Amino acid sequence: MGSDHYGAISSWKTICGILFGGTVFLGYLFGRKEVDKPAIENTNRIQAISAVNTLFKGFIERFGTSDCKTFTNCDFSKQEEVDRFMREEVYKDICFVQFEYVISYCMAQQS
Repeated sequence: MGSDHYGAISSWKTICGILFGGTVFLGYLFGRKEVDKPAIENTNRIQAISAVNTLFKGFIERFGTSDCKTFTNCDFSKQEEVDRFMREEVYKDICFVQFEYVISYCMAQQS
């Protein structure tokens, strides 16, 4: 098995919250029937990691990055930038499109 089966997400930047939420959902989806924490070689765990990697790769191919600050030009540690983000409704043109992408991918994994 390659290193793709050990659970790390490599994006090298801050991660879009919608994308991060999708990874949590995929972990739940593939692990929901587990009784104990999965072993490294567990099939469901390997499927979850593969699904997360595919989601990240597709997201980055489509949007160019997974870095929230790059998308929004907003440093959420500064209140004035958060206020601008909300006032200018930056999320409508950026986050909503990404949300649709992540939700569509995650829902397709349920079959």
